[in-house]
Order: sequence, then structure tokens, then C-alpha cells
Amino acid sequence: MTKIRTELKEVNLQLVETIAEQQRNEDRLNLQLTRLRLMYDFVSALNAAQTLNEIYQIALNCICPALRTSRAALMTSDANYSLKYQESVGISEDFKQAIEGFFDDPLHRVELKARLFPHCAVFPSDRFLQTICQSENIGAWAVFPLEYENRHLGDIVAYFDIPRQFNDEEVQLTQTIVTYIAIAITRKQAEQALKESQQFIQRITDTTPNIIYIYDIDENRNVYCNQTIHHILGYTPLEIQAMGDSLLNIVIHPDDLSKIKEHYASVRHKKFDDLFLFEYRMKDSHGKWKWFYSQETVFLCNPDGTVKQTIGAASDITELKEVENRLQASLAEKEVLLREIHHRVKNNLSVVDSLLSMQARYVSDIEALKSLSDSQRRIHTMSLIHEQLYHSQDVGRVDFCEYLQRLVVNLYSSSNFNIDQIELKLDLQPTLLNIDTAISLGLIVNELLTNSFKHAFPNNLKGLIEVILYEDTDTELRRLQLTIRDNGVGIPQNIDVNSTASLGLRLVKILTQQLRAKLDLSCDTGTSFHFIFESNL
Repeated sequence: MTKIRTELKEVNLQLVETIAEQQRNEDRLNLQLTRLRLMYDFVSALNAAQTLNEIYQIALNCICPALRTSRAALMTSDANYSLKYQESVGISEDFKQAIEGFFDDPLHRVELKARLFPHCAVFPSDRFLQTICQSENIGAWAVFPLEYENRHLGDIVAYFDIPRQFNDEEVQLTQTIVTYIAIAITRKQAEQALKESQQFIQRITDTTPNIIYIYDIDENRNVYCNQTIHHILGYTPLEIQAMGDSLLNIVIHPDDLSKIKEHYASVRHKKFDDLFLFEYRMKDSHGKWKWFYSQETVFLCNPDGTVKQTIGAASDITELKEVENRLQASLAEKEVLLREIHHRVKNNLSVVDSLLSMQARYVSDIEALKSLSDSQRRIHTMSLIHEQLYHSQDVGRVDFCEYLQRLVVNLYSSSNFNIDQIELKLDLQPTLLNIDTAISLGLIVNELLTNSFKHAFPNNLKGLIEVILYEDTDTELRRLQLTIRDNGVGIPQNIDVNSTASLGLRLVKILTQQLRAKLDLSCDTGTSFHFIFESNL
């Protein structure tokens, strides 16, 4: 009987131990479930937080029950390790100010560097910190560093009544909480930095005087434009985007529509560094057409490398176009006036020529008649310039090659010698000259050719007269070279060209000086005048 009682007692004892062990397992399981629910709610709250302050509050609401305390704080530090309380629970403002003031001292900031994860709460060793803690009835604290990807984000400080050791479960739970908080703070800081960057860019685009836009070539629509489009065209960005693939047909001028479509078709295979420039007209919200100058480049490409979107800046050049049109109209009007002036000058010179012809009829002196004839030739030389300008497309510059051909042919045909006697050779390159230079050169050619016709081939001698005109391109400065030469008898040795009484040669000398030209005279074989003009022609 005694044996049976002993066995029953052992069985009862084992049963009690089994029940106790099951109860302990159940308690641990319930604790784990509670902590899992806590972590789930904690992570969900972190993900839903809109600001950093919300994250700070959530962090303290979770850390306090995890460490069985009612007092905690989240602190951050700047690059100089100066502390600042961001959020706290259970501590006074005086305590926070005292702690911040203590760590403002550079001698104390070393305490914030290279902090390890704590496994216990201790009373600070510094006497001044001990005094601050005792005034707040704090007997120990534990500082948990918030670190993520080698960046120190701040610290969570838990305050206790007495020093204590954390068990493994508390350490593991706290490490998990601190890690999630560090990740949430990093993510939120990145979101805020991105948002601030986007706002900064948006402010820049909204304050620029140009329309900034992104056009999707695949979808044929605008996907972005700044507020400037409202100031210039009267449409809001939303109204522009609402036009969809009808945008170009609605706002682009019909005469420019095909050009714009061809532009976007050609952009398909362009590169990122290519820049596209074009002008076009757009209609504003009141139906008025405005001119724009756009600069575009590639913004986004498809996986196959073709261009999907372009980004551009459109400048309103309506006023510039209106000024350009007025200037073109004014220029056209002035060209008409200049042509009319040249025409009238030519007519007036013709009148003077006619008056001299009439005067010659009443002059019997041979020398006087020669002088009148020379004057008529000079007048005709100048008249040809004005006549050519009257018919020219450019009323400010003369095609001197064409002019010389007409002048030389007129002089040649008005001479009295037989055509078979004198051979005339022209080697003229196309050259544009201003009117003053052209008249001076024309008078020089007139005088020298007239002298050759009169004096180079006496007694019906046969010979050659050459006129050569070309522009020297071997130098940086524009240099024109003119040669007039013959193989006649040459200038007599007793005549000094620089001091001759001949009006024609004196006129050549004066005009050469006015044009700042270099004259090279050679009488070895006949006579050769070589001019080099280096001034602005």
C-alpha cells in the first residue's frame, strides 16, 4: 500500500511539473505572439507615417513597452555632434535643456561618438550628468544608436529608476525596433529630399519665362508643361494634357503642322546629345497666333533605342517677329528709295552728259573739245555704277566684274581704231564692292584705258590691252589686285607720272591715295599699272 502511495505521489509530481512546463511554454508563446502583434502594428505604423515627427512618436510608443519603461526620448545630432531632442515622453523641458546644454560643450561631445548597442541601463559616470539625472529622478539610462548604412541618424534614450540588465529577448526585440526605425527615418529623409528637389525644380520651371514641356512621341501628347504656358497662351497645364493626341491639331498653326509632325518623325532615331531648333506658331486661348522658338533634346528612349519623349523650352518670339516684319518692310521701302535715288542720279548724270554734248557743238577749240569728251567719259563711268545698282538685287554693293565688262566694252567701242588693230583681253573674277570704292576704281580704269587707247598704239600699231582683276585669298585680310597693262610704246621717259600735268594721271594718283592702295608702275614692255587694295572694300 505504501508503495502504491509513493508511486501515486511521483505521478502527481510529474503531472504538476508537466502542467507547469506547458504553462510556461504557453506563456512564452503568448509573449511571442504579443510581440509579433506589436511588431506588426509597429511596422505598419512606420510605413503609414507621413512625417519624421510621426516616426519619432511611433518609435517611443514602441520602445517604452518593449523595455518596460515610461520614459524615453529620440535625439539627433549635427555634424559637430551637437544634440537636440526631437521627441520625448515622461521627461521635463528643463531636463532636456540641461542635457542639450551639457553636450553643447565641445569637451563633452566625444561622448556621442562610436556608440555601441547597450545590454544594460547604467547611471552616467559624469558628476554633472548625475546631478541632472537625480533632479529628474532618473537612476539609469541606456542609449541605443540609430544607424543605417554607416550613417548615424540619432539615438533613442530609455530612462529607468534604477540600473538594470536587459535579457536576451529584450536586446533582440530592441535591436529589431531600432533597425526598423533607422530604416524608416532614412526612407523618409530620402522622400523629403526628393520632394524638396522636385519642388525646387518646379519652382525654377514655373518662374522661367520660357514654356518647359515634355512631349511623348509614341502617344502624341504632352505629358508635362510648366505654369508659364498659362501666362503666355492662357491654357493651364491640365488643359494642355487633357487635349491628348489632338494637341498639335488644336494649337499648332495649320501652315506649321506638317513641319512639326515631320520634326517628331525625324527625331525617332536621334541621340541624347542632339539639339533640335525650330520655329512655329501656336494659338492662345483667345484665338490669337503667337510665334515660338523651341530648343529640344531627347528625354526618354524606348527599350529598342528609339526616342519616346523629348524635353524642350519654347520662347515667345512674337514681338521679335513683329519687329522683324517691320524691319523687313522698312528695308524693302528703303531699297525702293535707294533704287529711285540711283535712278535719278543716273538720269541727272545723263542730263549733264547731254548738256556737255550740246556745249561741244558751240566749241571750236580742239583742246576744249577733248576736255569735254574726257569729262563725258568720266560722267558715263559714274553713271554706269548707278544704273547697275538700280537693277541690282543688292543696292549697297556693286558686282564690279560685271561693271568692268560693260565699262571696258563701252570704252573699246567708242574708240576710233580698227577692231583688228587692238586685242582686248579681260580676266575678271566676281567681286562685290561698295559704291564709293566702285566709282573710284571705275574712274581709274576709265583714265588708264583711255590713255592706252589714245597713246599706246600710234600709227596704227597692233597690240594687246589686258585688264586683270582678282582677289588674293592667300592672306587673312581681303586684298584686291587690279592690273591694267598694254604692250604699246609705253610712257615717254621725259614724263614723270607723279608730277605730270595730265589731268587723267593726276586723277589716278589722287584716287589711289584715297583708296589707300599700293601702285606699282612698270614701263619695261609697254605700260603696266598694278594696284593692290587692302582696305575695307
